[in-house]
Amino acid sequence: MQLPPAVQQQPAQHAGGLSRGMLILLIVLALLSMVSGIGLIYYSTVYHPAQLHAQATATTQAFQTREAQGMATANAQATGTAVAFVQATATALQNIYTSATSGSPTLSDSLAGNNESGWDEDQAQGGGGCGFTGGAYHVSLYSKGFYFPCFAQNTNFSNLAYQVQMTITRGDYGGLIFRANSTATKFYVFRLESDGIYDLFVSQDNNHTTELSYGNSPAIHKYAGHSNLLTVVARGSNMYLYINKQYVSTVSDDTYKSGQIGVFAEDHTNPTDVAFSNVQVWKL
Repeated sequence: MQLPPAVQQQPAQHAGGLSRGMLILLIVLALLSMVSGIGLIYYSTVYHPAQLHAQATATTQAFQTREAQGMATANAQATGTAVAFVQATATALQNIYTSATSGSPTLSDSLAGNNESGWDEDQAQGGGGCGFTGGAYHVSLYSKGFYFPCFAQNTNFSNLAYQVQMTITRGDYGGLIFRANSTATKFYVFRLESDGIYDLFVSQDNNHTTELSYGNSPAIHKYAGHSNLLTVVARGSNMYLYINKQYVSTVSDDTYKSGQIGVFAEDHTNPTDVAFSNVQVWKL
């Protein structure tokens, strides 16, 4: 028996596929697509947010810088305004003195001797008193813890500028009196201590006074033997105090409207003598 013939093998055939060149092109395109996708991811997740953050930071810094500059400018302007206001106020207060004393005084008295103003010439209990000596009007007191007022009895002023040259030759206090009722011991007194303290009091009677102003000033010539020019400008309830033509204080009080002028000395702890000269009064 013969073997059957073998079945002959069918020859292999190539299917209709892509060429080598086309395959390489597709691979290149695929790689480009991957690279562009990665680039897009980097731009959207890393680069662009960083760029926006940098822009936002720069904007914030610029705003903060402008704000700081604006605040500095505003503070400088506010400080300048405050300084200008203080200077303007000081000038206005000083101008009150200049204006009030610019004309011819209603009363001008050297106090070398008595005249129609009728200055007191009295003795004080315990020693001292008021009188004319050595070309000036002296008020002295030798009783510790007391003051002694002396008045120009024939005067009466309401709104006024009242000025007098005063020298504490020894002791403690001297001052000027205005809007006084000498009989009732009612008046205002602008007092200066030899160590440079000033104050303003209102006297209700012989035993009761109220302090209205208190302070010190570089304008004061301290210690006994030095002369100071005291001035009060009183208009209505407003009273302005000056020492050596320099403003020191303002007081508002309407206890008294008018009255006599005068001067005084006070022995706080030491025998006191005060010399007064060149009284001037301007009616306002």
